[in-house]
Amino acid sequence: MPGSSGSKGKSGLIIALTGIAIFAAIALYNYWKYKNTRTSRSYSSQPVPVETAKVHYAYLKNSLELTGDILPLQEVYVSPKVPGKIIEKIFVDKGDLVKKGQLLATLEKDTIMAQIQQAKAQLASTRAKLNEVEANLALVIKDRKRLENLFRKKAIPQQKLDEINAKYNAMLATRKVVESQIATAQASVHLLQILLKDHDIYAPISGYISARYMDAGNMSDTKKPIVRITAEDSVKIVSTITEKVYPFIRKEMPADVMVDAYPGEIFRGVVSIINPTLDPRTRTAQIEIKIRNKNSMLHAGMFARIRLLLGKKRALVVPRDALNRLPGTGSYFVYCAVNGKAVLKNVKVGQILGQNAEILKGLVENDTVIIKGQNRLKDGSSIREVGSTARSDNK
Repeated sequence: MPGSSGSKGKSGLIIALTGIAIFAAIALYNYWKYKNTRTSRSYSSQPVPVETAKVHYAYLKNSLELTGDILPLQEVYVSPKVPGKIIEKIFVDKGDLVKKGQLLATLEKDTIMAQIQQAKAQLASTRAKLNEVEANLALVIKDRKRLENLFRKKAIPQQKLDEINAKYNAMLATRKVVESQIATAQASVHLLQILLKDHDIYAPISGYISARYMDAGNMSDTKKPIVRITAEDSVKIVSTITEKVYPFIRKEMPADVMVDAYPGEIFRGVVSIINPTLDPRTRTAQIEIKIRNKNSMLHAGMFARIRLLLGKKRALVVPRDALNRLPGTGSYFVYCAVNGKAVLKNVKVGQILGQNAEILKGLVENDTVIIKGQNRLKDGSSIREVGSTARSDNK
C-alpha cells in the first residue's frame, strides 16, 4: 500500500537523524574532555612558586619544660590538745582568713575550772599552814636565844638547851615540808592553768581555713583535726627532672610559671629544693619551685607549666614557617627544595622559640626548606624558587 511505504520511510529517517545526533554529542563531549585534560595537565605541570630558607646552626635559649600541681607551701591540721571534751564553739568556717594566734574554737571548761579552784584552795590552805609554822618558829627562836643566854650564865642545865634545839630543828623540818607542799600546789595550779589555755584552740599560722571537719557539740579528739589552715602567701610546685638535666639544676635558679587561669601571665619562682638522690627505678629526682603569691592569684590544685632556663645551646634550626603537620598524628614534616622538586622529609622537632624551630632529626646543615607555598605542594611537585629568607639566629 502506498501510504504504508511512506510512513516507514519517515520513521527510518528519524532514527538515522537521531543516531547521527547522538554520535555528534558523544564526539563533542570527548573533544571537550580531551581539551580540559590537556589544560589541566598543562596547568599542573607549571612549577609552583615557593620561598625557601637554609637549615643552619644557631644559639638557642636552652630551657627545660616541666609540669606540676600548685601546692600550699605550708598547711596545718589543727587538732585539740585535750581529748574527751565537748567543743563549745567554733569561730571560723571554710574560706575564712585567719591570723596566727587567732582564737579558732573553745572546749567546755567547767571541769577544769573546778579543778583550778580546788587547787587554789589547797594552795591557800598550805600557805596558811606555812604562816602558822613561821609564827611558831619565831617563838621557838625567841625562846632558844633566851635559853642560850641563861645557859651561858649557867642558870639552866644542858638538857634544857638540847630540848629547845631539838624543837627548833623540828620546826625547821616542818617548815621545809610545808614549803615543799606549797611548791607542789603552785605547780598544780600552774599546770591546770596551762591546761585551761589548751581548752582554747588558736591558729598556729596565718592563712585560709581550707577545711572544717567538726561542729560545735562534737567530742574533742587529739587524733582528729577541727580545721585545716592553708598558707598561700607563698606556694610551691613539686616536679621531677631526668638524670640528663640533673647536673644543670641549681638552687635559687629562676623559674617561669604559667597557669591556665591567667593566660599570658608569667609568675616568677625559684628552685628551692633539689632532692640529693635520684630514684633508681625512674632515674628521676624531685625538685620544688617556690613562688611568692603576693596577690593571692595562685591557689592549691591549679595545674602549672614551668620553664627553667639552663643557658644557651647550639642547635640546628629552621624557620618555624617551614613546619607542617601530618593530619591526625601531630608528626612534623617539611618540604625541601631539591633540583627543582619538592621533597617531603619527616623531621623530629625540639624546642620552638620565637621564629626558630630546633630540628633534632631529619635534616642537615644547608638543606633548603620551603617556608612559603607548601599548601600547593605534594611530594615530587615541580617548584620555582622566587625568594630566600635570611637566617635568624637567637643569640
